[in-house]
Amino acid sequence: MLETTNYQLKFVEYGSPEYQQAAQLRYRLFYQEHCIKFESIFEPQEKQNLHLVITANPEHKVLAYGRLDRKSADLFQICQMVVEPKHQRQGLGKLILKELTKVAIQQGASLVVLNARVAKVQFYQKYGFEPIGEVFASSSTGVPHIKMQQKISQ
Repeated sequence: MLETTNYQLKFVEYGSPEYQQAAQLRYRLFYQEHCIKFESIFEPQEKQNLHLVITANPEHKVLAYGRLDRKSADLFQICQMVVEPKHQRQGLGKLILKELTKVAIQQGASLVVLNARVAKVQFYQKYGFEPIGEVFASSSTGVPHIKMQQKISQ
């Protein structure tokens, strides 16, 4: 757990109150405008994934979220990174990305991947991720994405 002046970075359990807040944030920013039902945003593997949030003290409101999915012994995927709009450009996304990458490396990752919205590619490139493949439309929202990866040198 990392404490900063106004924020707390912590892993939370699937189904916990903070996880539920993060799910609402994900829904509002990624899915609601596409008229997707809230219940359909959850993926089966989420129960086994690591869920990282940044909350604001003292009310513990979730301001940012990211999920880490172990795909194999050395392949991890970062998913669903989101930051409350009025708290963007304050370094919260960077904290989530760096912590999830660090945990993946600690657990043996040689490759970390993610699917980035095309508009966010430069953000991920600043932290060592490189685009691979072609731009594709998200299967749930149709928003253009591209797969990105970071190779970990051990």
